[in-house]
Amino acid sequence: MDNKEYLSKLEIYNFDKYELINKKEFQEVEKYFLSEEFVIDIIVGEINAFAHMVLLTNKRVFTISKFIQTASQVKQYGLEQIEDVKLGVLGDIADLTMIFKSGIIFKIDYLHTQDAQKFGYNISKMYEEFIKSI
Repeated sequence: MDNKEYLSKLEIYNFDKYELINKKEFQEVEKYFLSEEFVIDIIVGEINAFAHMVLLTNKRVFTISKFIQTASQVKQYGLEQIEDVKLGVLGDIADLTMIFKSGIIFKIDYLHTQDAQKFGYNISKMYEEFIKSI
């Protein structure tokens, strides 16, 4: 089953970002997926003043940055590495701060509040399911 087919079955996570899975950045990161790894949610925001696509799968979190026109940088973090996720809200704009057990911290800025809340919820849901499966 491919990601598009899988996403169509994910009504519980309210995935509505189908246009993002057609982007070049998504296609670059999809080749890193493990077997039985599927997209749960995607958001686009700023990390350290650069645009990033942040992709949540049922096993990992990926950040994909586009620093120049032709190249992207992909980073991946296992769900087991997550220590905390914090939501900051100021009206319609929000940010998500992700803290990892290794000490890595990054903040995703300039998100719509509703998108940030949903993404944060999906991270906690996937983390919980992942830990139960170990």
